Amino acid sequence: MSSLPKPRPLATLLADDGYAEEVKTVLRMSAAETTRLGHRFIGGEHVLITAIASDTPTGALLRDRGASAEQARSRVEFIVPHEPALLVGGEVRVGPRLLVLLEDEATVAAAMETLVTLPDVLLALLRDREGLPSRVLDECGVDTRALTPRLRALQK
Repeated sequence: MSSLPKPRPLATLLADDGYAEEVKTVLRMSAAETTRLGHRFIGGEHVLITAIASDTPTGALLRDRGASAEQARSRVEFIVPHEPALLVGGEVRVGPRLLVLLEDEATVAAAMETLVTLPDVLLALLRDREGLPSRVLDECGVDTRALTPRLRALQK
């Protein structure tokens, strides 16, 4: 990820037909989580928190493996500096690192003539071992190596 793109408005991703509706729903929820935490951009950590909290098979799997949205949020609040919510204004944008991951998943899905699903997004976040979602799950005691094959089983 040496050459990261500029953050983009969330609306541009939501307008893309290459993402399954559950991914778009989690991204919308991530925007609210981003604002609540006083962060400037939607990152993988926000997607992780909202995926855990989501009423999806992926969310249920994450919770079954020991993840909780509250614990993940607490870790993110500890790790990531925040700005007071009143100072964070304007449309929420997708951060560069998450944008690259989502666009890479969209390219693969398009080549396979499928949509990007929530398990695809979570697997991409876990492959980025230096990313915050992997660190948060590790610090929450979730065995990410055992989680990976279970996420693969959820892929459609």
